[in-house]
Amino acid sequence: MLRPYGTTASNFGLWEAVPVQVALVLFPGVSIDECEAFTLAFRQLSLSGLADCQVVGVGAVRGEVVGIGGRRDVEQTFAETTRPDVVLVPGGIGVDRTAHDEALLSWLRHVEPSCQWMAASSTGTVVVAAAGLLADRPAATHWLAGAKLAEFGSAASPERIVEVGHVVTCHGRISAMDVALLMILRLTNRQIAEQVRIDLERAHEQAAVARPSWWKRAVALVRPAPRGPVRPRNEQLDTSDWVEMELTAEPSSTTPNGDF
Repeated sequence: MLRPYGTTASNFGLWEAVPVQVALVLFPGVSIDECEAFTLAFRQLSLSGLADCQVVGVGAVRGEVVGIGGRRDVEQTFAETTRPDVVLVPGGIGVDRTAHDEALLSWLRHVEPSCQWMAASSTGTVVVAAAGLLADRPAATHWLAGAKLAEFGSAASPERIVEVGHVVTCHGRISAMDVALLMILRLTNRQIAEQVRIDLERAHEQAAVARPSWWKRAVALVRPAPRGPVRPRNEQLDTSDWVEMELTAEPSSTTPNGDF
């Protein structure tokens, strides 16, 4: 298992030698972009040689899942994944169906007490709320999902990212990347989180030579070319300053509990 947030860097080696299991929840209609945004930083953690991080697609049955924008493989069933360190719940279409999938909801309730962190993006927050893991606490979510959250006792927050206890919710795929870096920061230390971010930026710069990625398109939206009238700042996409503050802030002696 991972060390709890607040453990000093001097005993980080105790955790460093243990494989970290990151469970990515998959279901028909899942957003492949959000899956990618959630998992890129964790995969980079391993590629950079900073930790043994295993990202595993989990679902009701093994096999291929068709989602929005592509396909992902369910590598382990819910029954086979009993103690993941991190649980990621991306959004997608068909939330009415997913929010009433008792196999998924039961699994989330089962693993929530023992996992170090659980994160959900866009309509995935509705699934977490349906499992009873948000209670009456607000959540960052897709702008159209507020009514669905209310059905399960939660409410939509205007914030891009909301962190309460060890459950983190966010608006969508771009803030999901920030959430992944936040969890790495909480679980390791600032030096490692910053190195993951640097390595990710370097990898994306190299990939951009071959073909543009959604990451580059997202950056282009946040920082448009200076041509013609200045476009209004898109605060929905602008999360880099927030991450910078997290990575450079003074360490806290207590586990954070509240909204951003």
